[in-house]
Amino acid sequence: MIDQKTKWPLIALLWTTGLLVASQFGKLTLTFEAFQELYPDASAPLAVSAVSIVGILGGAMAGYFVSNIGVRKAVLWAIAASSSISLLQGFEMSFAAFMVTRVLEGFGHLLLVVALPTMMVALAKPSDKSVVMGIWATFFGVGYALLALIVPYVQAWGGVHAVYVGHGLLLAILFPILWWILPRVMAGGNAMPSFVLVHRGIYSSPRYFAAGLGHGIYTSIFIALVAFLPPVLGAPWLMAVLPLANLSGTFVSGFVARKIAASKLSVFGFGTAAILFAIMAMTGSIAVALCAMFATGVTAGANFAAVPELNHAPRDQARANGAMAQIGNIGTFSGTPIYALFAGSLWGIAGVSFVICVLGAIFARLAYRAARNASP
Repeated sequence: MIDQKTKWPLIALLWTTGLLVASQFGKLTLTFEAFQELYPDASAPLAVSAVSIVGILGGAMAGYFVSNIGVRKAVLWAIAASSSISLLQGFEMSFAAFMVTRVLEGFGHLLLVVALPTMMVALAKPSDKSVVMGIWATFFGVGYALLALIVPYVQAWGGVHAVYVGHGLLLAILFPILWWILPRVMAGGNAMPSFVLVHRGIYSSPRYFAAGLGHGIYTSIFIALVAFLPPVLGAPWLMAVLPLANLSGTFVSGFVARKIAASKLSVFGFGTAAILFAIMAMTGSIAVALCAMFATGVTAGANFAAVPELNHAPRDQARANGAMAQIGNIGTFSGTPIYALFAGSLWGIAGVSFVICVLGAIFARLAYRAARNASP
């Protein structure tokens, strides 16, 4: 689409859709204890991680698949399937059957986290693209925060199944609105390459994988810090505040990326966070911890904004978003077990964060520099 005006109302609608995409994780995480009671003899964490596993295995393919069928179809198919699956989860079933629904839900989640930002950036004029991607980068944290406010009331009223049904109903209500209003962006029609060729194509081009590499390093930090940092600082209330500090940095980064290249801003965020985590280790300061989370949020938003900076065509952006989904899920999946080894120690948590941020600054700088020098 070529349009000099940014379609803010439609972008806002797509971002709102993203909140329900985040809820595909949040609805289970925030009802975890009740879910475990439903299946006392099962490994409930598997039901949470099932969606991440789909992203790890299929993230790179998702970008090409969206390119093949078109963004509009990808969004509508994923919304319809996700709504149906979530409604189905409102019925009693065996754990094995529920796991099947979670895996299927993972496919819908994956399509949406690739297709939604691809369409959002296509609806923005060039000067607004970084802002739009910065806004998109907040969807996960905001979705979790809103769900944390709503879920206790819904669960108290109708139990854990009511939460799943409510999620499905919201998606069902959204479907006809999206069907009516979504434009055709990247209409599709390309041949789908093989699994090996897809991965070779993405990971041989730094323009596609550089932002995903930065994003994966960031995701290994975020969820783990929210879980483990408040106890070691002796401030349980930080569990609600740390995501807000992070989201603030993510939101601000989109505007800063208008003046500073997002690929350079990501490296700056990692470097600043590393320094702050080192100071936090020595002082135990809550204020420094919040500043460190703000800095990692800047990196998060910058990585998303780097996708359109490095890839101008929607098809290329879809492939880069596929790499973001795949590597981001690897980070989410691996970060928490690493941090768990050092839980209970401020020096341990701060030290791991420092090392990861230093590595992030180094590897993101190398990847982004190669991407900027790569031919389109």
